[in-house]
Amino acid sequence: MIKLEELRGHWALVTGASGGIGAEFARELARHGVNVVLVGRREERLQELAQRVRQEAGVHAEVVRVDLARPGAVAHVKERLDAVGIRIRLLCNIAGMGRWNRLEHWELKDYRDMIEVNNSAMVEMCYHFLPDLASHASSAVINVSSQASYQPVPYMAVYAASKAFVQSFSQALHGEWKERGILVQTLVPGPTDTEFDAKAGAYASALATRGTTAEVVKASLAGLAKGDPVVASIKGTYKQRFFAGLFPHSMVIREVAKMFKPPQ
Repeated sequence: MIKLEELRGHWALVTGASGGIGAEFARELARHGVNVVLVGRREERLQELAQRVRQEAGVHAEVVRVDLARPGAVAHVKERLDAVGIRIRLLCNIAGMGRWNRLEHWELKDYRDMIEVNNSAMVEMCYHFLPDLASHASSAVINVSSQASYQPVPYMAVYAASKAFVQSFSQALHGEWKERGILVQTLVPGPTDTEFDAKAGAYASALATRGTTAEVVKASLAGLAKGDPVVASIKGTYKQRFFAGLFPHSMVIREVAKMFKPPQ
């Protein structure tokens, strides 16, 4: 477990920091005196956020503009931080992308980029920053999963599969790193009011209610203080796991497909 007070004056790295849950993490950490490295693609937004937290919270903030779908992106981030002597104590892998609709609706490149961002970059971040994390008496990693990880999701097939990878990898890594003083948290947000759905090509579905980014971040940081390996910011995940695990596969696939089928 690791409390926010312990992180004061140390560095956190937040991917996907130019908006949504990532930006909320950066703001909340800064409010508690944590220095932040903001990683994302939209440099103007990153610079604005960095300036804001410097002025309002009095913390240090560094910006690394990078596309995590590109080869070598994570190594570039590590090299940049090593060059200025920044060691990360909290690693927040928040960046992610998704696509709604039938598989053939999107270009193959979209799915390759999704797997790179959701999976490969997350693994590389953990791998490259392990020496930083292990250099502290206690440290933490937050990897963002999804409710979609609990069962196959027709019309979001690649996204759901990528988040099932996050779920399995992160919990396994929790088991590996716990004895080293590194807490690996799997964060499972519910549907959240961000730009994600618009970018993913979302359409009207059974998921009508959206929570706030503040609720997600609050749940995550409270989970760090308790040492929880998995934190869900929405109720009902137990029922979802029960449904996916005990009912026939054909029934699970059919019922979930009804929720996400694109309009005719």
